[in-house]
Amino acid sequence: MLDLITIGESMLRLSVPPEMLLAEAPHFHVHIAGAESNVAVAVARMGYKTRWLSRLTDNLLGQRIVRELSSFGVDCSGVVWTTEDRVGTYYLEFGALPRPTQIIYDRSHSAASRMQADTFDTAQLSQARMLHLTGITPALSDGCYELVAAWVEAARQHHVPVVFDVNFRALLWSPEICASKLSPLLEGVDLLICGQQDAATVFGFKGEPGHVLRALRDRFGAKRAAMTVGEAGAVGLESDTIYTADGYPAEIVDRIGAGDAFAAGVICGLLENDFALGLRYGVAMSALQLTLSGDLFRLSRADVLRLMESGVARRPLR
Repeated sequence: MLDLITIGESMLRLSVPPEMLLAEAPHFHVHIAGAESNVAVAVARMGYKTRWLSRLTDNLLGQRIVRELSSFGVDCSGVVWTTEDRVGTYYLEFGALPRPTQIIYDRSHSAASRMQADTFDTAQLSQARMLHLTGITPALSDGCYELVAAWVEAARQHHVPVVFDVNFRALLWSPEICASKLSPLLEGVDLLICGQQDAATVFGFKGEPGHVLRALRDRFGAKRAAMTVGEAGAVGLESDTIYTADGYPAEIVDRIGAGDAFAAGVICGLLENDFALGLRYGVAMSALQLTLSGDLFRLSRADVLRLMESGVARRPLR
């Protein structure tokens, strides 16, 4: 039995340190990057069985992605290999106030962007406790949109809970197209994750977190909704009860992947039938992820529990 299945594209992330510019960098740091695979790794690190589905070019780069994800406990046996197309990449230049962070995507015509509704057998859902999807994959191509729609429908038929993270990407599509395309996919999901900015930009919901979560719940009929609220932590809505989880002070090394770590934590809580605990897991995992370079959550359940119990590490572990 699998605890989680997720589907999406993983890329190579080529980044430079905060004090350097992409235009003049003599070398890059290389990381594996992808919202869905980030979640698969983080949930696996918490002790659960996860499977990540994607389509990859069978070359050294595609093999590197699978090798690294597998090393963290993710089942990549369902990856579809092709000798065509390419592995997507993106370039990251970290900002420092007042200079913004910049991202340049180089993912057009990637192997993953050519996934279709029939690329994977949805019968796999009979083995799964939960399905995780994001708004990134349906933005990649019409075929990817049809794929996500097919899996949402299959999950409904198999009575498998769906966790959907809106994860709006302005470099992939406009807020208007995102809203119109995602709306039918979000109907009745078990958990809807949507950041405050995405809720305002894509769906026009503004205000304090509880109000926004109720607006999302009412529009889409989601059973639960959750969002992070910066350093304050996170807020969640289940039935008509608002739950909060306090944030942790964190020295930020790399912001990328923190939202996926939060989503993974909430998923772990749902797998343990405790949504409020999931919010606490998510906030702790997100704070820890901020201290790591790269997208992947490489710490353990023990690290998460230690932070939740102590609040903050003040002395070296010996």
